[in-house]
Amino acid sequence: MNTSHHEIPLEATISNLERQWAAAFQRKDIGALQDMMADGYALVIAVENLPLQVVGRNAWLAALDDYQISEAAVEHIHVRIYDCVAVAVMLWRQVATLHGEDRSGLMMLTDIWVDVSGEWKLAERHSSRPEHPGAARPETETLECDVC
Repeated sequence: MNTSHHEIPLEATISNLERQWAAAFQRKDIGALQDMMADGYALVIAVENLPLQVVGRNAWLAALDDYQISEAAVEHIHVRIYDCVAVAVMLWRQVATLHGEDRSGLMMLTDIWVDVSGEWKLAERHSSRPEHPGAARPETETLECDVC
């Protein structure tokens, strides 16, 4: 998947796909979301005191009926391309409820996109909540993507 001079960088393509996903999620556009998903799509979430939890493609799509989504947006994104795999790490903000429970907030998402016959498909999403700014951590740098 090489880009030529007239094509936009793949990082920008994936960034654009992420924003399309956010818009389709907010509209609850199941057809658009299905078109962007790989067959084996899974959402992986961490729940305190439990092993990693996996929500499969069909279960995630079915849950959209119970989502009330006021806002969904990519606030900051960094994309890396590894041949036929793209990894997008982003801050995602949503205002939403699921089954009447508040699911609003800022999350860090890691999306793994794969090239399937020339089309980028979302294969897996990992979701976590950001650390508190005062949390102990090694020295850090801001992750930037000039073309995203």
